[in-house]
Amino acid sequence: MVRLSSPIENIKNHYTVVVIGSGYGGAIAASRLSRAGQQVCVLERGKEFKPGEYPNNTKEALAEMQLDLPGGKHVGSRTGLYDFHIDKDINVFVGCGLGGTSLVNANVSLRAEPRVFTDPRWPKGLRDDLDTLLVEGYRRAEEMLKPTPYPENLPKLRKLQALEKSSKYLNEKFYRPPINVTFEDKVNHVGVEQKACNLCGDCVSGCNHQAKNTVLMNYLPDAKNHGAEIYTQVSVRYLEREGDRWLVHYQLQNAGQEKFDAPTMFVSADLVILAAGTLGSTEILLRSQAASLSLSEKVGHNFTGNGDVLAFGYNTEQTINGVGFGERLPEQQEPVGPCITGIIDMREQPVLDNGMVIEEGSIPGGLAPILPQTFAAAAQILGKDTDCGIGDRIKEKFREAQSLAQGAYTGAVRNTQTYLVMTHDDAAGRMYLESDRLQIKWEGVGKQSIFQRVNNRLEEATRPLGGTQIPNPIWTNVFGHDLITVHPLGGCIMAEDAEYGVVNHKGQVFSTQHGTDVYKNLYVADGSVIPRTLGVNPLLTISAIAERCCVLIAKDRGWTINYDLSSVPVTPATPGKLGIQFTETMRGFFSTQIQDDYQKAAQQGKKDGTPLQFTLTVISDDLEVLLNDPNHPANIVGTVTAPVISPEPLTVTNGEFNLFVLEKDQPQTRQMRYRMQMTAETGEIYYFEGFKEIHDDLGLDVWSDTTTLYITVYAGDSSNSPVLGKGILKIHPTDFIKQMTTIKVTNAENRWQQMQALDRFSRFFVGTLSEVYV
Repeated sequence: MVRLSSPIENIKNHYTVVVIGSGYGGAIAASRLSRAGQQVCVLERGKEFKPGEYPNNTKEALAEMQLDLPGGKHVGSRTGLYDFHIDKDINVFVGCGLGGTSLVNANVSLRAEPRVFTDPRWPKGLRDDLDTLLVEGYRRAEEMLKPTPYPENLPKLRKLQALEKSSKYLNEKFYRPPINVTFEDKVNHVGVEQKACNLCGDCVSGCNHQAKNTVLMNYLPDAKNHGAEIYTQVSVRYLEREGDRWLVHYQLQNAGQEKFDAPTMFVSADLVILAAGTLGSTEILLRSQAASLSLSEKVGHNFTGNGDVLAFGYNTEQTINGVGFGERLPEQQEPVGPCITGIIDMREQPVLDNGMVIEEGSIPGGLAPILPQTFAAAAQILGKDTDCGIGDRIKEKFREAQSLAQGAYTGAVRNTQTYLVMTHDDAAGRMYLESDRLQIKWEGVGKQSIFQRVNNRLEEATRPLGGTQIPNPIWTNVFGHDLITVHPLGGCIMAEDAEYGVVNHKGQVFSTQHGTDVYKNLYVADGSVIPRTLGVNPLLTISAIAERCCVLIAKDRGWTINYDLSSVPVTPATPGKLGIQFTETMRGFFSTQIQDDYQKAAQQGKKDGTPLQFTLTVISDDLEVLLNDPNHPANIVGTVTAPVISPEPLTVTNGEFNLFVLEKDQPQTRQMRYRMQMTAETGEIYYFEGFKEIHDDLGLDVWSDTTTLYITVYAGDSSNSPVLGKGILKIHPTDFIKQMTTIKVTNAENRWQQMQALDRFSRFFVGTLSEVYV
């Protein structure tokens, strides 16, 4: 499977549409508006994962975990796939990667109960469309995601059989829900090759078998097929209005620019669709509001965890086989099955908010080593045994000892059922910024009566299995009945006007604190717009609302979305080659008064107090070309701060870098060259040229030669434009030390390949200097 994302150095200054986020809402917007013939750019903060790259052992899983902790502390890589937000009242787990949380969810595609949409918290415009655009949105989403129940002709699954047994004891409706999983080898409707599910059970750690119908398998490649450009490891910070354009301010992830406190880069757009997820979209709007963008005061309000509850039926008398394969060979394992294959549906209650669903789940095999000790301790402290008797107690202790001695695929853990429950909370949580970190406040949420009812029902569900019911460990008196959710909703909710919500029924963002005025070209299209709990897995409803949003966007602008399938893949991209990148900061002075002498211009700039500074990331996507091409080319992205040119930092695009270019007729002289366009927030474009002269003069000049840049700036988009000024920049020793820590090999398959690439680059760099100076 080829990668969908493009190198960041290819990004343009301006697009018709910029989509922020690549989960269900963002992927749908990118697909549909690309199909409408628009120039679309997708920005995703996470990495792109291909099947085969998802963690399947504990070490790999831990390396992909990131924790956002109270007090502004962050642990782990900011592009880690498993993104945990830890707060006092409720904790949230979301996915971080191209495809968003679709990469790590449990695939269930169920429509919300119709009564959910009769709630007056939904704006009238949407309620009027329930039988038209919303139903059509559901249908179009199902057409792309291809949900289907676990087939009857496939192997029987023990965890599914156990849930059915629980449903009969509860006397509640049971069925196999539609799930976004492929059960046959095929090339799908957008030209992506998929494999039949191998029943490994590792859905929520990332499907390595190309069977899970994440948006990486349908909407995103469809967007790419229709011309959308996709960029990853781009973290959008805030939005700014500049005339008729939107400025999307972002930071590159894993490039090292943050080590220099570099300002944000930006890309401009006619239309922006914010689809960074409930937490991401809310955080971006809150930060935009703090930067003076006029918005409703309801930004961040009405957060809900969709009534999520996680619990376990531990050490039952029935084999469950609910732990994924992990690194174990599939052909040697009893099938676990997709994460969720069954549902006990108790939604049709006299009172809507008393409804709930119970689904069985599987635990990723990468966590298997820690499960025996974890479950044994939790059962001892929190568990409630649903059966009794000395004989039963002896059997339970034997199974527990077996798991502790032989691992999670035996004994008590093998006999443990995972319960995933959705119900209805009061949607009264609030998100806000503190020290530039999103925080969630929702006092007493876990003490709402519905969660005790859920706990009671789970105890009943465990009783026919003869196990110990373990509630979510943090939903206890010890932890203040805190909750964890994998289905965060709200924060940018739909409403009739700005006094009650953040966006209108179309998803357009309100531009004032009162009334119905909106920013006509700013939309939110993800789970954050949903004003209440759905009481069931939300992915399909989020998708249906996003599909409806795209229909309305196109209708209002006279665009036509082509919905014809199948989608023909574009020519596959060339597989990524071994590359290298680094980030550097240079500082100095620049003058517009002197345009013909570098030294005099730098002196005049210092006298006039007109500094110029840049932070640039030099990117070579092909190490062989960098080392062996006579021009030793690479690309440049970054920012330039020059108050005499622009009061705000300029964003660098179309940047070219040449390392150690041999000067004509001067065999002992080399140059490092910088050429790039710089775009101001107002839209003006400037051209930057610079060079470092590498030449052996009297004395020790290697340091000054390699760290001194002579620059010229032109008032236009090329060196043919009028000269605006000149100057000199230098690398400070402290910045050079930081620069050395940013050197990174890209597309390496392993650590050894990384070390070899670094060694070759270092030998070339030092060897060239030796040729000149020694």
